[in-house]
Order: sequence, then C-alpha cells, then structure tokens
Amino acid sequence: MHVHTRVSDGMSAPEEVVEQAKRAGLKAVCIVDHDSIGAVEQALWASQNYGVEVIPSIELSSQIGDKEFHILGYFVDWRAKWFRDKLVELQEDRRERVKKMIDKLAGLGVKIPYNLVISIDGGVIGRPHIAMAMLDRGYIKTMQEAFDKYIGHGKPAYVGRYPLTPAEALEIIHRAGGVPVLAHPVFARADHMLPELVEQGLRGIEVYHSRHDASTTKHYKQLAKKYGLLITGGSDSHGREVSVGSVRVPYSFIENLKKEVAKG
Repeated sequence: MHVHTRVSDGMSAPEEVVEQAKRAGLKAVCIVDHDSIGAVEQALWASQNYGVEVIPSIELSSQIGDKEFHILGYFVDWRAKWFRDKLVELQEDRRERVKKMIDKLAGLGVKIPYNLVISIDGGVIGRPHIAMAMLDRGYIKTMQEAFDKYIGHGKPAYVGRYPLTPAEALEIIHRAGGVPVLAHPVFARADHMLPELVEQGLRGIEVYHSRHDASTTKHYKQLAKKYGLLITGGSDSHGREVSVGSVRVPYSFIENLKKEVAKG
C-alpha cells in the first residue's frame, strides 16, 4: 500500500512495479509517488496484463513548524484537471527547493550541478535525486549518508518549508475523492497532533511500515484504535534497499478504504 516508481524517486517504471507486485504474490498495489499521479495510467494498463489491482494514490508532502507530514491519498480522482494543475504547482516548488539545497551544498564544498540532478531518471525531483547525484560524484558512499550528513532534517544543506500545511494536504485529498492517511508516523514525531489532524480530516494511519519495529507498530495500532483511524501499511519501496511486497497487509485494509470512499 506504499510503493514509489521512477515518476518520483523510485527506481522502477510503473509497469515494472506492477510486475514486481505480481511476482511477490500481491493481490493489489498502491503507487504513491510524491506529489505526482504520473504513474497511475501506465500502472493501470499493466494491471490488466498481470492481474494485480492498482489503487490510484499519491503522497503529498506538508509541513508545519519544524515537522514534516507526508499524507497518503488513496483512490484519488487522478483525472481531475484541478488536481493535476495543483500538482504541477507543487512540483515546481520541489524544483526550487532542490536548487536551494544545491546552493547550500556548494557552500559546503559539495558541488552538484542542477542539470545532473534533473538528468537522473525520475519526473518529480527531490532529496533522493540529490543524494544519487552526490553518490555519482563520489561525495558519499551510500544514499543514507547524504541524509545523515547533509540534506536530512536539521542538517546543514536541508531546506524545508513545503508549501502545504497538513490541513491543506488533507483538504486536497478529500476534494479529489480520496482517503487521507498519515504515512510513516514515527518520522513525523507528532503523536500529540493526531487529534487535530483527525478533526481536519485524517482518516487513517500507516501502522505497518518497513521502518517500524514491533513496538512502534503496536504503539500506532493503539493510537489508530484510540482515534478511530483506519489502519494501513506498506513497504515504502523505492526499488533500492526495500523491495515491493516486503511489508504485506491483509486485503481487508483495501476493502476498508473502499467503504470509506463509498461514504462520500
């Protein structure tokens, strides 16, 4: 329920992701590229060949104060013009953010040409593309090193300030007919804000995740029950360290989302 393609910062084409889901024995897969629905149509075509259900989805980035919130939107109306236009705006903001981080890196002696970053396979650029460019130039030995030393939250080349607040991201997903779910909540470090997010329209929380250990999973399962939130989960696969299908959840989670969509 949480897979990326090279349309944003994944390594595989949409068709390849669906094929990987088939090989992994999955009944359905949710492609949630960052601020983009560019992979949905190709994935839907591929679903007919592989017999894997594809759920049109997205992952919107938002920020309030020093906290980032990634909101997953399931069953969004990916054909809506207003929605596509809004995503174009968000993608432009991503490009400007990348340029600012490249400038900061240059000040630290890490010189990465913008053209190299945008030439890396992918439609919607972000920090992983900067990390890949740093790796290509030999400034780091692993992708994670880029985040740990340079572009992670609070690091010297980090640039925050996504244009959306969580409330705005939730509103966009609701308007697009989707079900909004908080992705990898352990990263947001904002459990105390869950009541406010629920009031603003949050409908679910990603309890199962490749970076959630057993105690973290138990914690968010309890919070989901406390606040009446739907439970979801996924690998958050980008085609590198974590593979499609490495985190599996029951198909009933998808059915629960469908029931939520039917409520309108």
